[in-house]
Amino acid sequence: MNTECKIITDGTIFRFYVTEKGYDDGGYFWTNAVIEVDNWCFNYKTSDSFLEFSELRFMRDKISDLLMDKFVTVETLEFIEPELQIILNPKIDLRDTGKYSYIIEGYEIEDISAEFLLYPSFDGVFTDQHYVLPLYREDLEMLVKYLNEVLDKLK
Repeated sequence: MNTECKIITDGTIFRFYVTEKGYDDGGYFWTNAVIEVDNWCFNYKTSDSFLEFSELRFMRDKISDLLMDKFVTVETLEFIEPELQIILNPKIDLRDTGKYSYIIEGYEIEDISAEFLLYPSFDGVFTDQHYVLPLYREDLEMLVKYLNEVLDKLK
């Protein structure tokens, strides 16, 4: 199993890793899951247990559905801890948006993507300030593969 999912996109390094399921905290299993994002102007790391185990499965399942084109509208994933939101963007036919007067043949369909919104805390307080990291099909396939491996190991 890979120890982490590492994606390098547009000069940004995205790392996601899970090392253990966590302990039973009244029915919640706070995993040892971490997201790190690093580039020339942003260096961020989530807390060590910002995702609950069922949220990992939820994230994997929703991103898998996105990859299989099961979405027709944008969907936002929210989690118990406010450090992360994920906006899932389905395929879209740009001709149907009314935004463009001309689209080059072969570029009519915009493929899926997911926007990872990271909300850093400042002095322990969360604000509405956030960093947006877009991930595309190949990145999301890599992330789902990693989550499948981790979830199988941690059951």
